[in-house]
This record gives sequence, C-alpha cells and structure tokens, in this order.
Amino acid sequence: SAASGAVGGVVGQLARLAGCRAVGIAGGRDKCDYVVKELKFDACIDYKSQDVSKALKEAAPQGVDGYFENVGGAIMDAVLPRMNAFGRIALCG
Repeated sequence: SAASGAVGGVVGQLARLAGCRAVGIAGGRDKCDYVVKELKFDACIDYKSQDVSKALKEAAPQGVDGYFENVGGAIMDAVLPRMNAFGRIALCG
C-alpha cells in the first residue's frame, strides 16, 4: 500500500531485488504509472478507480506472501483475505 510514496516505493524495489513479484497499491493512474514504469513494480492497483479485492486477485492469483501495510482501513481489509498461510505482514506508521 502507498506504493508511490517514499517508504512503499523502497519496499517494492527491495522486494523485486529479492526476486519477489511486487504489486503496489496507489491512488490514481499517474501514481500507478510511476510505480510500474519508474519503480519497476510488476503491477499497481489504482484504489481510486479499481475494486481492490478483484484487482488483487488478478494481480496475485496465487495469493499474497508478504504485505507492507502503510494505510490500514479498506486497503488492508482487501489484502487480508488474499494472504497465504504463513504469509508475513509488516505494519508501518
């Protein structure tokens, strides 16, 4: 979450360097374009124009193994059901 921000952007880049698939969540097409094109995430979900639960299911069809939580609320509620058994969540803020 908050993938286009300073912390979320670094987290996704570190995930990619570790060989993970990085799926960001950001607000707006411009921010998502930045996350994918500049920060090199594999995908980005625009929570302002997409159903996050549905988009996350498409972007991570095998579930989520690691989630860096920056914002809470509805975004976290959408991610939790997609978490795989023994997945990890890091809470920020």
